Amino acid sequence: MSQPQQIRDESDFDQLPNNIPISATIADILEKKGFIDYFRFVVEVKTKGGSKYLIYRRYREFFNLHQTLENKYSPEDPERPGPNTCALPPLPG
Repeated sequence: MSQPQQIRDESDFDQLPNNIPISATIADILEKKGFIDYFRFVVEVKTKGGSKYLIYRRYREFFNLHQTLENKYSPEDPERPGPNTCALPPLPG
């Protein structure tokens, strides 16, 4: 027999530590000029505890991550996705 589901006094969110990131937004885009011109995205991450920090990433790093996730988790047959697959949204140009 299955055990009855317990009702929690707190929500799952309330149980998370304060240093867990809960949102990330593109705060700025910086153009870098030099031997190679490129753009860096400034990602602002906010934590449950109210802290903020910035992460700097180039577009190609997002592209490489997207390719890796697509190779690992894209369904082989889009009509029948498996339990550990998902359709990723396209990456903007």
